[in-house]
Amino acid sequence: MKTLKIFLAIGISFVLIHCDTKKDPLSDFEANLLCTSFAICNGETPAKTGIIGDSWTDLLFGYPFVETLRPQLENRFQYKFVGATLGGKTLQQVVSQGLQYQVIDQGGADMKVVILSLGGNDIQANLSEYIGNIDAVQAQRFATIKANLKQMIITGNAYKISRFGGPPLKWIIHGYDYPNPFMAPVISGSDEGCKTKFDRVGLVLSDPAAFTSTQLDSFNNLLVDITREEPNLIYVDLRNTLGGKPSSRAEFMLDCIHANNLGYTLLADKFARAIYPITNVGF
Repeated sequence: MKTLKIFLAIGISFVLIHCDTKKDPLSDFEANLLCTSFAICNGETPAKTGIIGDSWTDLLFGYPFVETLRPQLENRFQYKFVGATLGGKTLQQVVSQGLQYQVIDQGGADMKVVILSLGGNDIQANLSEYIGNIDAVQAQRFATIKANLKQMIITGNAYKISRFGGPPLKWIIHGYDYPNPFMAPVISGSDEGCKTKFDRVGLVLSDPAAFTSTQLDSFNNLLVDITREEPNLIYVDLRNTLGGKPSSRAEFMLDCIHANNLGYTLLADKFARAIYPITNVGF
């Protein structure tokens, strides 16, 4: 977290240096950060597409450290988002904070779709709990993810219809591509999904790649199961974009679980094509 703050400070300095000194750049930066990362905006910001996501959509407070899915979709496929994207965000936090309501407020009556990039941090948190009890802990976490995801969609759509009328929103969620547990972390302390983290917490694995790829497959299967119960949820499979099972190729990876710029370019291409029939944006 300390290193994260350093990067944030660098990002703020970059903004201050390159902006119009007649304005209040710090206030502008804070307002943009609150709106894009925490869904706290001054009034509504109408858009047809919402987004709620973790570090696969915004790795570092909007700072262009890596062009993740959100900036890829905005810059290359003409998406205009309202939403809340922030590295480290969990599905549990989204539901607890009611971020779905805030994103709907921002999007307004014309918003039709919300893109979701969530669940990975819920699985990776407190890895030491898996020691000696992998199957049971994973089953419990998957059950919680399923309950939270369905609650977010059901309550979000009820709120949208109550406030703006019209049909329910479509919610698009992607599964992640395979991690590469043998990659080194780029930011100290951000080594979730890395063999180094498994070793440090005492989670002894004979084959870390088999563990992470099997867990990743199970998560994707869970999302497919949820779509059978929730008709307004649409799932996009991004597996095998960065090289395939059991581990994504190092040349496409920034660290254990995040792609680099080239990797996110490939992921965004696949994702944008998959969701075009729903969003009608980008091609």
